[in-house]
Amino acid sequence: MSAAARSLAAIWQSFRLAVSQDRVWLMALPVVTGLMTVLLAPGYGDTYASPEDLARAVASAQVSDTSRFLYGGLSASAGIVQVAAWELGGLTCLVLSVVISLRSISLTRAAEDLGRTELLRSTGTGPAAGLVGQGLTLALQCLLLGIGAGAGLLALEEADGTDAATYGAVLTANCLTVSFAALVVAQLAPDAAAGRSIALGVVGLLYSGNGMSASKDWDWAGWVSPFRLRTEADPGGNNSWTPILIAVAAGIVMLTLAGVLASRRDLGQGLVQLPVRRSSSLRVSGLLTLAIRLNRRQCLAWALLVSLVAGVLVSMGGGVVDLARRGGISGGSLGALLSGDDPGEAFLRYIGQLAGALAAAQGVSLALRYSGDERSGCLETAVATGNRPLRVLLASWLVSALGSGLTLSCAMLAAGYVGRSELDTDMIDAVRLVAGQWPAALASAAIGTALCGAWPRGRGLAWAPVLAGLGVAQLGGVLDLPTWVRDAGLLAQAGERGSLWLVAIMAASLLIAAYCVTRRDMDLVAASQRSLIHRASSSAIS
Repeated sequence: MSAAARSLAAIWQSFRLAVSQDRVWLMALPVVTGLMTVLLAPGYGDTYASPEDLARAVASAQVSDTSRFLYGGLSASAGIVQVAAWELGGLTCLVLSVVISLRSISLTRAAEDLGRTELLRSTGTGPAAGLVGQGLTLALQCLLLGIGAGAGLLALEEADGTDAATYGAVLTANCLTVSFAALVVAQLAPDAAAGRSIALGVVGLLYSGNGMSASKDWDWAGWVSPFRLRTEADPGGNNSWTPILIAVAAGIVMLTLAGVLASRRDLGQGLVQLPVRRSSSLRVSGLLTLAIRLNRRQCLAWALLVSLVAGVLVSMGGGVVDLARRGGISGGSLGALLSGDDPGEAFLRYIGQLAGALAAAQGVSLALRYSGDERSGCLETAVATGNRPLRVLLASWLVSALGSGLTLSCAMLAAGYVGRSELDTDMIDAVRLVAGQWPAALASAAIGTALCGAWPRGRGLAWAPVLAGLGVAQLGGVLDLPTWVRDAGLLAQAGERGSLWLVAIMAASLLIAAYCVTRRDMDLVAASQRSLIHRASSSAIS
């Protein structure tokens, strides 16, 4: 067999194994994306009942720096399909970019840290071939996501096949570029944890660069951002495929670069190694202080980032709030956002919901670390020292509670201080509308803790309440969802009696976690790898 044939066989083997491991994600994520698009897209046709309503909504969106920062640029002559691709597509691209970047790190470096890649290498698959196979799996995932989103857009009566194909291609190219950029990051990062943090940081920089390019005309900031594809391709308008093809070509270049980097590093090591410093004495008095010590940098970085985002968005909202107070905004997402007695307070509530969503995501990610420690064998080490799994699980939740509380406190101070001059709100409003999101973060983290204790394989479901709450908060007004649906949203309870229900959900989830974790065995490392060994052996034989 020639060298080329052997390389193709190794790539095919890596691809088959990766597809087998990620088959649930490959099927579930596109289906969920398509269903959400089917449910949300038709609302745009019902919201803008007349051309005048649509024109007013487009004009309001163009004068709002916040809207342009969050969703990008919008044509002055935009139609209903363009508005749907601008707003719904912006939120979909952001959420899927976060998910696909994390999946990229999990498929590569997390698999190395768990010893799975070593098993694959034992069958004769080289590092570059293995990475290309994993990249093809991610490309298949992105293609299925685009098909699901494009098919879902056809539920909008004004959209035709060309619009749907362009929209799906934009989403595919956006996710493809982000996933291959995460593969490059995975080769540079020292481990999977650092890779996840850096990959999320890259997504945040790309998204912010596109936002600053659209809102402040900083064209250089968004020049390489894949999030500008929706503006450049313009689904429902020009339906241009040239930017999409350029993005796909850039993705192929990044995949090639990742393959070259993978062949030049050792297994389990990144090309960039942090300087080794003599570690200070780890003075901890228990599991909680140990967990805080291990996660303190992430918590501080998250708090700084969210407070910065909150302060910047509040400062951008001053002009549009003044315009709303003069009656210059009606209809569309901005009109729904600023509805109420005081547009300044309504805008601050919106910023609080965004900060609450980020804090809830932080809480869920910290709570789910218990499951990662269980799969990697760290929990076995902790239990061997005399600590029960229940204590480790509760310590993980307490860290998530403290981390999300710190994040919301910093965001409250930033939003309250800037809001006094820009929105004519006071610090009490910031306490109620921003810091009041803490019960939502606590409940979200507790749901993740319950899943770790009762059903570790279903831990991914902990993200569902956060994503559903964010979707209702972002799109509930413009899609004219029933009032009871919007009022029941996870992020709509700040300063309301519904916070008590969130506290009750938190308590019930923790009780479920405590009951279940004490009545099941740990997932041992050997047991978690048994099915993988079987698959790797089967692939090698075939």
